Amino acid sequence: MRLFRRSLDLSQATPRAGTPEDLTALSRLIRNGTHRFTSYPHPNLTALLSSAPTLLLVAGDEIWAAAVAGWPTDGAAWIRALAVADGLLIGATFDMLLPEFHAVLRSQQVRQIFYAGDEAADLWIQPVLAARGYAHETDVVVYEKAKLDVPSWGNPAVRVRQAEAVDLPKILEIDQVCFAPQWNKDESIIGPALLEVPYFMVAELAGEIVGYSFATTHFEGRLVHLVRIAVHPSRQGQQIGVRLLAEVIRFALELGADAVTLNTQAHNTGAQRLYEWFGFRRTGEKQAVLRYDL
Repeated sequence: MRLFRRSLDLSQATPRAGTPEDLTALSRLIRNGTHRFTSYPHPNLTALLSSAPTLLLVAGDEIWAAAVAGWPTDGAAWIRALAVADGLLIGATFDMLLPEFHAVLRSQQVRQIFYAGDEAADLWIQPVLAARGYAHETDVVVYEKAKLDVPSWGNPAVRVRQAEAVDLPKILEIDQVCFAPQWNKDESIIGPALLEVPYFMVAELAGEIVGYSFATTHFEGRLVHLVRIAVHPSRQGQQIGVRLLAEVIRFALELGADAVTLNTQAHNTGAQRLYEWFGFRRTGEKQAVLRYDL
């Protein structure tokens, strides 16, 4: 731990793309810096450095700043890490970092880059990004159901079962047609989740997979968080989503949970009507999403 903060001269830094060989130095920057943000599972940084858009500011063998995106989906990507070394001016660093980062994104056919951070990161990142052309896209709002009753079990013809690895292609297909590209969860997210999360179900109708849902548990099972619920657009309006929601509540009850939570976009009023009818209520928490058009 340094007793005195170094004053770094940004003119000594050089921008370049990141590589897997940068893992140790980048991890050190993210771990030790005051100004850092990440939104990826820990093992994924190595994979991101291998193939996702990444831009570093380096001086000698040190990394002074970094911007890492996730893998693009249909021209959209999310910022997965931002970090600036102590001793650098944030605004000046972003003035050097972002244009080069945007150029790397364009080279990989990314048309829009999105950012959604946590409360601590937003304090320093949001103003800097907003001043450099990032616009407010939407808010992600939080819903909670504390009374774990089931107002309806939905379509009785729907079979809900545990998802299997062989179901992955159909799950990915449903996800792609249900959500805008920036909200798609690709194989790098859904694949591990299918094998690792405590609750991952598919809905079948007449032997065909028509929807899916998965959830995580927190605080020793007292909270269940519904990460994703999706029904193929051609099958919507048949109470398949209701059936999937009911099974999530059943899982929470069997687990002994106190509440179920979920997130949705502020503009997704159709989904919100379903959630509110089912007994979910807004908590007042929200997360701003910023967008930059490349």
